[in-house]
Amino acid sequence: MAHAPARPRSRASAPSPTEAPGPGLLALLEGLPEAFLGVDAGWRITWLSPRMRELLGARVQPGNDLRKKVADVLGLGSHLRLDVAATAQPSAARYEHRWHEGGFCFEVTTRPVDGGLLVHCRDITHEFQSRNELQRVGQLFQAVMEGTTDAIYIKDMEGRYQVINSAGARALGRTVSEVRGRTDAQLFPPNEAQANLKHDRDVLKAGHPLTYEDAQKDPTGDVRVWLSTKGPLRDPEGHVFGLFGISRDITQRKWAEEEVRRHAEFQEHLMGIISHDIRSPLGAIMNWSRVLAAGGPAEETARTSRRIATAAVRIERLTRLLLDFTRARLVGGVVIEPRGTDTQELLAKVAHEFRVAFPQRDIVVEHTGNTQGQWDPDRLAQVVSNLVENALKYSPADAPVRLATRGLRNKVVVTVHNQGRPIPEATLPHLFEPFRQGPQQTRTLKMSYGLGLYIVREIVHAHGGTIEVTSTEDDGTTFTVTLPRRAPPRKGPPPEPPHPPSHHP
Repeated sequence: MAHAPARPRSRASAPSPTEAPGPGLLALLEGLPEAFLGVDAGWRITWLSPRMRELLGARVQPGNDLRKKVADVLGLGSHLRLDVAATAQPSAARYEHRWHEGGFCFEVTTRPVDGGLLVHCRDITHEFQSRNELQRVGQLFQAVMEGTTDAIYIKDMEGRYQVINSAGARALGRTVSEVRGRTDAQLFPPNEAQANLKHDRDVLKAGHPLTYEDAQKDPTGDVRVWLSTKGPLRDPEGHVFGLFGISRDITQRKWAEEEVRRHAEFQEHLMGIISHDIRSPLGAIMNWSRVLAAGGPAEETARTSRRIATAAVRIERLTRLLLDFTRARLVGGVVIEPRGTDTQELLAKVAHEFRVAFPQRDIVVEHTGNTQGQWDPDRLAQVVSNLVENALKYSPADAPVRLATRGLRNKVVVTVHNQGRPIPEATLPHLFEPFRQGPQQTRTLKMSYGLGLYIVREIVHAHGGTIEVTSTEDDGTTFTVTLPRRAPPRKGPPPEPPHPPSHHP
């Protein structure tokens, strides 16, 4: 009976698990850093490479049942069917397996071969550790991104957001998924998108991180100030493939800085008032007192007494303004004590006082309707007095100052009008701010430092009212105070927020 010729085997092919490798292949396997073992159809170990012997130790020898000695160590039970013959495995298996000792990790590959099964273990410990480290760093980076209130983001070269954290998405009034893949042009108003695009171009042109400060409206419409740093992202070859950005909301810090600046400015102005505007009339009182003490004609004595009284009134008025201003800033408003008041009587009383003080001036009072309500008469008299004083200062000597009040259904309106030169348009928005000086026509105007109109506004607000001003060449200047008939319960108005300069990721 003729025998079939033996099929030649390539030198590179694996040995049959039922026989040991030949000398040449054995030398090759012994030189490899990887571990091999072979089993026959009945799961008996037929041979082991040196590295596999090293890993398994002396307890595992050829002839042992792999299922009893090695299966658990190599994690084979989760990937192979150990209840059938080794040659009956449906396909090759490949998986990662942490070694039971030594901190190793192997890529285990099983492959059916003639008469059995070949098990190959490739050491991927370094790769596994590196991948774990990258994963750990990635998780840490993700935790930092989501744990910070700063906006953190990454854009590609087309300006599309590839990565953004929750804080950055919230700043845009969107979710992370809504921002990813979009550009600034799709997320921002046109002017803000153009500003962001310019920053991106500047960063890419510079080739290094840049920091800038700008302002943008948040989803509620409030202006927020952002301090942003953007920089290019480079691959291992140094090619730029995108840019990163970190934006921090510094609105509160800017407000605090503005408040510090305003406080310092207030201190400076306060010292100026005390050192000059109070010292000057005080010096005049002292000088005229010496003149008065020296005696003289009755007419001269009376004139000197009036000069002393005028200087004393200046000091009293400035002191009252400063006290009111300080109280308004500290407690958030002016304290009022409402009671039954008629603005017709109040205007008549104030007009009379000014007619006595300025007999050469014409002060006209008009009224219509029911002008009664619950207000603080002393504080309202202060409002009207300040407005009349301004009207007298800014109007020609031969032009009348007109006071008028009219009662409406649920409110009363008071107006003070003069026919002087119009208030400059640039001054109008700041007219009621303290220490804002308009065009100086008289020495007295400089003395007030804008505190009078500031206190006027605070008193009107404390009554729940409003104050407006119109000023034109033809119609003159009119201050209009509108008051509800009953002042609200005592509470200070909300403090004015600083005005931050008027873009983010």
